[in-house]
Amino acid sequence: MSDGKAGRRSSPWQRPGEESWLEEQEPNAAAPEPWLPAEAPISTSTYPIRLTWVLLGLLLLAACLGGVSQDLGQLRRLGARPPLYGFNPRPEHMLLPLFLHGGTAHFLSNFLSLFMVGSALEYVLGGLALLYLFLCAGVISLLGSMFHDPQAMSVGCSGSVFGIWAARVLHAWLPPREPDRFRFLALFVFSLVLTVVPKAMGMPVDDLGHVAGLAGGGAAYLAWRAGKLARVVFLLALFGFCGWVCRPPWIPF
Repeated sequence: MSDGKAGRRSSPWQRPGEESWLEEQEPNAAAPEPWLPAEAPISTSTYPIRLTWVLLGLLLLAACLGGVSQDLGQLRRLGARPPLYGFNPRPEHMLLPLFLHGGTAHFLSNFLSLFMVGSALEYVLGGLALLYLFLCAGVISLLGSMFHDPQAMSVGCSGSVFGIWAARVLHAWLPPREPDRFRFLALFVFSLVLTVVPKAMGMPVDDLGHVAGLAGGGAAYLAWRAGKLARVVFLLALFGFCGWVCRPPWIPF
């Protein structure tokens, strides 16, 4: 038998001129293991980071207009919710408080957190998904804070930030799972610690608003992942409920 490839046979049943399946395999090649979870390649998404800068610009604009202050009267004039003594909030109370902050430290922490997690999510999902999650998680956080304590003022986009964090962690851990998913989980846990520590030190932290934003962001991401119909239904249900909460007093139900 010839030593050339054309004349070499790997088995007595191989026909002349037919390549053997064994010859196509690399020596000592490991067999695939289908029971192992699939790993996603490192993200090479082409989504540009744009809406994150728009949201940060809106925060800076609100700060220039006086939206970073410890003066409660000034924050209420800019759209923060006043104490509700038997009255319903107005529609602007469900959105404008996201861009107001109760001091410089509060503003800087939310500004840097939104820059970090907003850009990480926009890179893999796009600007429209970031806007969707920012609004849904932020509105749900304001609703949770209002139902928990109607007499307390709640300002800041930290509920939106926690919701975006939840969405980014879910995106990294749900199939196809990302190789660096543990990094996002560790950063998320670190953010939770940064919230718990000031609360334990007696600082005013709207922890229930954070939890509501966290849950709202996770639910909004699952709706976004489910498709266009689920996104529209989730959005309509959320803002329909906001419309009911902000109903005028002459509506009897």
